[in-house]
Amino acid sequence: MTNLAIERTVPSDGPPMLPPELQASYAALRRLAMFDGIPNQVLAENIVSGDVALRELDRDLFIADPIGLRTGAAAPVVYLAAGQVAAAVFDERELAERRAAQERWDGLTDEEREAESLIKPLPLARLARKNVALFLEGDLFNAGALSVSRQAPVAFYTTAPSSLCVMSQAAIAELAVRHPFFEARIRRAVLLARERLQQVTGVKQEVLDFFVRQGISVAGEMVRVRQLDLCIDCKQCEDACEERYGARRLTLGGYQLGLLDFVYTCRTCSDQRCIDPCQYDSIRFDADRGEVVINEATCTGCTACAQSCPYGAIDMVDVSDPGNATFRLDFQKRLEKRGALASGPGTGRVARARRIANKCDHCATYGDQACVSACPTGSLIEVSAQDLFRERTPLARAAARAGYDQEILPEGREVLPTYGFTEGLAVRDGGKAKVRRGRYAPLLFWVVGLAVFAVALTEILLRLYAPTMSWQFHQLQKMPDLVGLPVAAVVEKVSYRSGDQLAVWCGFIGTGLMLVAAVYPMFRRVRLFRWLASNTMWFDFHMMAGWVGPMFIGLHSALKLDSWVASAFWSMVIVVVSGAIGRYLYTMVPSVSRGNELEELDHERAFARYRGQNPVAMADIDKELTRHRERADAAAGRASVLYSLAWLLAEDARRPGRWLARRGRLTRLGVTGKARREILKRTGHRMLIDRGRVTAPQAQRLLRAWKWVHVPFTIFLVALSAAHIYISLPRAW
Repeated sequence: MTNLAIERTVPSDGPPMLPPELQASYAALRRLAMFDGIPNQVLAENIVSGDVALRELDRDLFIADPIGLRTGAAAPVVYLAAGQVAAAVFDERELAERRAAQERWDGLTDEEREAESLIKPLPLARLARKNVALFLEGDLFNAGALSVSRQAPVAFYTTAPSSLCVMSQAAIAELAVRHPFFEARIRRAVLLARERLQQVTGVKQEVLDFFVRQGISVAGEMVRVRQLDLCIDCKQCEDACEERYGARRLTLGGYQLGLLDFVYTCRTCSDQRCIDPCQYDSIRFDADRGEVVINEATCTGCTACAQSCPYGAIDMVDVSDPGNATFRLDFQKRLEKRGALASGPGTGRVARARRIANKCDHCATYGDQACVSACPTGSLIEVSAQDLFRERTPLARAAARAGYDQEILPEGREVLPTYGFTEGLAVRDGGKAKVRRGRYAPLLFWVVGLAVFAVALTEILLRLYAPTMSWQFHQLQKMPDLVGLPVAAVVEKVSYRSGDQLAVWCGFIGTGLMLVAAVYPMFRRVRLFRWLASNTMWFDFHMMAGWVGPMFIGLHSALKLDSWVASAFWSMVIVVVSGAIGRYLYTMVPSVSRGNELEELDHERAFARYRGQNPVAMADIDKELTRHRERADAAAGRASVLYSLAWLLAEDARRPGRWLARRGRLTRLGVTGKARREILKRTGHRMLIDRGRVTAPQAQRLLRAWKWVHVPFTIFLVALSAAHIYISLPRAW
């Protein structure tokens, strides 16, 4: 950003005399940075003439639309003082109906409006065929110019309550001539808006449409998302929420974009559509907590709030009829314990409610968010909506609020980044959500476990290959019976066998860790363990114990496998190998079985661009992709679970070799540098998507087949270990 020396005309005249109905508009416009330096009288004259007007609009109201422009209405130039405006393409019939409804509403008296339903119709953002642009505080746009650039009729509407400064083109031209600094501001605003809109194409257009259509642009600061490439569909998040409140307040499988699932749960919308229809003040915005909360003690179950939420975030839970599908006994018990179901004189309601509204408040009264703490893989997180959907850069936002008194550098790829949707966020610590302690404990567990193993292994190797440097040698030298003996005589007593004390301790440590790994399911079901740490921590601890424990058992056995105890050792090997395969499946199957439509579109657009630049090389890549797709389709037609697993493992094994061969071919065909790197990366990702054709139909069968091996052998291992310890412990001491 470069500062410009701008000559300003500082208003020196006093406040102008205006009609009372225009004084509030003048005061509001006078505070806008865009009009800094414009003389008071000049601004007042434009307001009186109507060339500059302030319009206060509620949400979901049209500002300019194709029907109005066809009737000869001038396309307005709008400076957005506050709020949010979107531009979209609509079906003409639906546009006409909503426009007629708006005109009818404008013509109603206050008494007639009071008689109208408080439940608003579907948001225009969701009615639109495609939302093509979004304007925020400080943005300036020309409705007619956008329609021309899009080569389609575009309607502008408010997505949230907004304050608009509407200026005629004549007024802008006159002010620009008389005040060069104002002309510079308008020019910067127009160039910045044009540059940003030009970036919104392809995948970015899909991201913008999703941002507006699903109400995330008017959501609170944080949104909860499920990372599909990490989720294992265990539903522990839903279970933890239901356990805490008696009825769950979130549901997986919400509005999905690429690899992210915006789960069905409250997003604390800035315009809070759910509050207005409630006639009992049972739902309100708590400014201290920053949450929309329900007063369960006064809720009458009228369903108005649930009907008003366009995003399915409020459920009505039955509390009177156990035969009803929405009845939840634990929910009823929780409310009864708090006295929230009381009715009659002196209570919050006249009659007992049949149902109560239930919605997420982000666990405002708890130290953690139950759903996020319960997620074992860290898939469920909260992130900043503005960081995820960065519609403009912080510099551009600051410049808009300051009135465009500075030049702005081009924003480029910083606008609406797509990598989070096409490649995943790779966040496993809950993001900005409240989670239980233990976030960094797994790293400590791994460090301690591996360090102790390294010490034991070093001692064993020293005993075998450098006995005089071992700890056992120095301990033997201190024994009264061996004091004064030659070094060679002491060295003869240095050894390592399966019955040595060190081997016994390795056995204790290894068995303890394996038992901890075996009882992992208890950790995620017992409240005490969930209170101590998040499920993510326990899952990571399970992984550490499952790997480090067998390493100690290997030291304990000294590879002496000539008795019945060997069966326990091989059971352990099967458990470890099956656990590794299970971990592989849990991390790979989700990432190749869903959420790839957006990534496919992104790759196809990039390939189309490179086909024009490198036709020969891309013809070779297209042939490789076609052959791989044919092989994937053939593998998908096989019903065998084992074949699918083998194909999946073989695919991963072949990837490095294919990459090297592909890189060599591209180099020989003259593709180098950044283009070669991008083609290589995108081709590999495109093949991973094809792999989903094989794994997706078999995903659940693969995981079930894995459990048939992992769980029984784990139980068998525990039983054999217990028998071995019972028999051998007396001899060890």
